[in-house]
Amino acid sequence: MSSYASAQPRMYSPGLDLTLKEVARTLGHIDLEHQVELEKVENSANTKETKQYISERLRAAYRERRRPYVDLLNQLWMQQRGQSFAA
Repeated sequence: MSSYASAQPRMYSPGLDLTLKEVARTLGHIDLEHQVELEKVENSANTKETKQYISERLRAAYRERRRPYVDLLNQLWMQQRGQSFAA
């Protein structure tokens, strides 16, 4: 990267920045809820096999629930990155 490019101030859209934070916060909530659910399963009186089955189902649902937010976060990050280099 040239010294000219690194000397340019980065311009971020306040709306985009807020959206990035909101999506990241939503992901944090999803992650926390997932951890709580896994702990409930682990601490339950179910058999090891049942716990494993339930945990696998929870992980699959977690990934599916999380995926659109991760995709959106990546899109927003790329959009923000594009704005910073366009300034």
